[in-house]
Amino acid sequence: MMPFTVVANTMQALVKYHGLKNWELRIPYHDSISVNTTSLYSEVKVTEGGEGRLLVAGRRNEDALRRIEHVSQRLAGKPFADLGLAIDSKNTPGVEGKGLGFSSSAGAALTFAINRALNKGPPDMKDLSRVSRLFAASASRTMVGGYSRLYAGRGDEETYSEKIADERDLPLRTVIVPLPSTVSTEMAHEEVESSPFFKARIESAAKRCDLVEKAIKGGDLVKLGELVEQDTMELHGVTMTGENRMIVMSPDTIRVITKVRELRSNSVKAFFSMQTGPSVFINTSEEDEPKVKRAMSRLGYRTLSSSVGREARVKRG
Repeated sequence: MMPFTVVANTMQALVKYHGLKNWELRIPYHDSISVNTTSLYSEVKVTEGGEGRLLVAGRRNEDALRRIEHVSQRLAGKPFADLGLAIDSKNTPGVEGKGLGFSSSAGAALTFAINRALNKGPPDMKDLSRVSRLFAASASRTMVGGYSRLYAGRGDEETYSEKIADERDLPLRTVIVPLPSTVSTEMAHEEVESSPFFKARIESAAKRCDLVEKAIKGGDLVKLGELVEQDTMELHGVTMTGENRMIVMSPDTIRVITKVRELRSNSVKAFFSMQTGPSVFINTSEEDEPKVKRAMSRLGYRTLSSSVGREARVKRG
């Protein structure tokens, strides 16, 4: 086996899942929709490595090892250590922040890489979306790229992702503001089920998926932006009303949101979105992207620009 490298871009969740009805299979309570980025990614280099090795940013990562065991068992029917692979995984260098989607890109890249190392032929992306879900449910959507929808079925076979649209349907531009946090996504997923509003959140998000998919396919940025903002506030609302009243926003998050609303009041198409973390995705148009970037720069924030990203793939060159 020749050494090879796989790359997978992170995603921005548009309709976000929160909590899992099946933790072993990582099946969410409802469907979710995301769009891959172009500016953030995970890169996985694979070589033959005797007893097997997985390093993340040059270090052993127990959480990643635990998750990759599920992937290895599904694809090869044996432990990761028995695959004889040396895998080195890293994320976009120089980017620090929480809620940026690196679990999704790492899970997709690692799953794609192991499948290729096993010489299973051309990848079946639908099937690999099921497998990468065992690492992180968001990795399932990242795997297939573009705008993707994760269908939350009753079991493993029914729970998979498919690409529903691409940049030709809606040429979305996103200005990403990375912000730090110590809160883990796993903690937040466990927390929300104790919120008295969790059941209502499930019902609301499930209905929103169809509306978001319609807005994407119709090229309606404004409608998409409004729906995603509502989804974001619901997500953080149930997080804050769980047993431990967890707050994952930061003062910087609020500062960015306030500026986004100010921009919109001045006829700039700009809409905020957050995942389970304080980092902010600002969805906008190609025309208004420079205005959004300037506004964030004047506030003192570093930003990353993104358009609609691709599926997981072997890196060429």
